[in-house]
Order: sequence, then structure tokens, then C-alpha cells
Amino acid sequence: MFDLPAGAARRLVEAREKAFWAVKAAGAHEIVDLVVPRSAMAAFLSRARAAGEAHGARVLGCGHAGDGNVHLAVFQPDPDALDATLHDVFAAGIALGGAVSGEHGVGRAKAHHLAEFGDPVALDVVRRVRAALDPDGTLNPGCALR
Repeated sequence: MFDLPAGAARRLVEAREKAFWAVKAAGAHEIVDLVVPRSAMAAFLSRARAAGEAHGARVLGCGHAGDGNVHLAVFQPDPDALDATLHDVFAAGIALGGAVSGEHGVGRAKAHHLAEFGDPVALDVVRRVRAALDPDGTLNPGCALR
């Protein structure tokens, strides 16, 4: 707990909310939202930074992380090096007991990482629920979980 001066809490929340847009404006090529156990946070951040360095990318925090969700901005203009960086960042999170996404979802661009690192049983359940609720595939057509 922190006892902040009047208005400081609001400014802190505003700064956190603006961090995402600041890294996008700075040219981040990808934003990832992994979740890892809080006890593994320091190890994960170290491994994520090393993954970036291995592929010539910069991997920087850009949002809250207190609940285990870790928001990272990845700066790497080369698509192959970017994908390799993301692969290694996701692998690091999974190795520490995490998951590919904590709260914002995966999207089409990172769907192949979910297919590789996601729980096959859970993914099958999601596919079956989706098929039951949207048998014609009219909602979000072409989504990875088909």
C-alpha cells in the first residue's frame, strides 16, 4: 500500500493508461499480454529481455504487471526476427507456468503461438463452444479458433 498525495493516484493511473499508446507511437511492432505467476515475474522479465537481445529486438514493459499479466512492447521491424522473438518470449512465459494471454486475447497475428503453446484440451473446448454458438462462422470469420 502507498499513501499518495492528493491527485497522485489519478496521475499514476493516467500514466499507466497512456504507456500503451506511447509505445505504439514510438513504433512498437507488437504488444504482448502474457500472464505468469507473480513469483516468476522477475525471472520472466529477464528471459523476455534476453529473448529480445537474441533476435536484435527491444522488449520493454508498457503496462501493469502486478496481477501476473505482463504487457510488453516488442520493437523489431524484421518480421522473421519479430516472430522468433515472440516465440521465445511466449516459450519463456509458458516454461514458468504462464499462458500466452492474460486478458486481451491473442488475435490473428499471434494465433500460431497460441496453437503451439496453448493447452490443447482448453483450445478444443473453445473450438467446440464456438462451433455450437456460431455454426456458420459468421462471427469473426477466419478466426484462428475454427
